[in-house]
Amino acid sequence: MRTWVRQHPYLALAFGYFIFLVFTTATWFLIGSRDLVDALLIAFINTVVYVLLALFQIRNVLKTKQRLEKDGQFRAFIRYPDSLPGSLSGIWNQGIATPAAGTIRFQPAVYDSLEPSGRPTEFSVQELIPERRKISGKDRKYMPAYGFRAITLLADGSKVELAASPESLDRLVDIVKNERRH
Repeated sequence: MRTWVRQHPYLALAFGYFIFLVFTTATWFLIGSRDLVDALLIAFINTVVYVLLALFQIRNVLKTKQRLEKDGQFRAFIRYPDSLPGSLSGIWNQGIATPAAGTIRFQPAVYDSLEPSGRPTEFSVQELIPERRKISGKDRKYMPAYGFRAITLLADGSKVELAASPESLDRLVDIVKNERRH
């Protein structure tokens, strides 16, 4: 199913809209009015409102991503897997990562617009374990983004897991590899 959706995204979107429209129409027909035309009209108006809200959300996410890319930054999540239970061992902290020569600066941030909150942390990267793993299920605690992958960094004598989009991780690995060559 996933493969088909990736191969036919617009057809999948149209099919999903059709299913949503049928479900919404049936709901409004059974609960609200007993007139099919009214139920169809209400279902159509609701779907237009939902689509507009989704478009505004997507636009804001893309603007934030462009702003970060302009400064060489990316949205990331970190956690400390070897810390004591109950602390940040199982919780991903959202923020902005800025890779540089041998370091990564992590600024905690909130909201989808990534407004900075708290003090930034600078990690001196001793080793980057480039093996990537998919984040799924219970491991995704407090991580609203899908499709992110995690890598492990050995930084300042501790283990840090960093999760980001595959493209961002590619840039991070390139920066670290280039630093080691120099």
